[in-house]
Amino acid sequence: MLAMARLTFLEGSRKKVFLITLLLSLVFLLLYGLALEFASREMLRLDVAGPQQVMIQQIIGHQLLGSGLYFASFILALLALLASVGSIASEIENGLMHAVVSKPIKRWEIVLGKFLGYTGMLIGYALLLYVGVIAINRLYNPLALTLAGPESIFYSALLFVWQPVVLLALALLLSTLLRTITAGIVAVLLYGLGSIGGFLEQIGSMVARADLLNIGIAISLFMPNDALYRKMLATVTTTDGNPLQAMTVGPFGISMPPTNAMVWYTLFYVILCLALAVYTFQKRDL
Repeated sequence: MLAMARLTFLEGSRKKVFLITLLLSLVFLLLYGLALEFASREMLRLDVAGPQQVMIQQIIGHQLLGSGLYFASFILALLALLASVGSIASEIENGLMHAVVSKPIKRWEIVLGKFLGYTGMLIGYALLLYVGVIAINRLYNPLALTLAGPESIFYSALLFVWQPVVLLALALLLSTLLRTITAGIVAVLLYGLGSIGGFLEQIGSMVARADLLNIGIAISLFMPNDALYRKMLATVTTTDGNPLQAMTVGPFGISMPPTNAMVWYTLFYVILCLALAVYTFQKRDL
């Protein structure tokens, strides 16, 4: 299994999709840094009284930080899905899997080995991306991080790198069930559905609509990617219990941060997806 994980890590890090994503991430960080620099200059020109100015700058700062982490999560999600969704399906289609399963290696070791290999690659990439976004905000948008201590930064980093792991487990499950192209389309659609569910949950909380809230929660249980993003953002901005929480709601804000129970649920979600992936791969006729 460890040998499979090492080979998967090397294979994944050499794929064109990973190299292209890495290049685009550098471009994203550069453009995001320029945007924050311009925004910081404009915020300094706000001609508002002292305490009110700080409040406005903090509200805007939270949105800027949220936008950076949101698009970073989006890039990370696409890499996790596109790089791994064909890891098993494509090898079955091109006949390579026949040579692999003929070796003295069990099928569950293949699935878990690929999961560990891609997990190592995605965690390393996610940490670099997270550190880049936080460092840019420390430089140009410090008010958004005034309430975030080292523990909050560390915990939010764990949540950030956990996002692609959840998507990876789902992608491997789809890769054992469907053909590569079909699995990729379904994975991207499910990711979009999770984002819609997160927005519905936030809107339902803001307007006190229980039906929207329940629909959003149900979708988040089925696809918890947006819930993890909201929890991560709430952690790094410490909006949970913050009197400014209601004023920071926006496209990249949080009206109701997910609970810690949702984080534990994602652990169960990953285990369930991997168990189903192992089961379906063992039953699949190659």
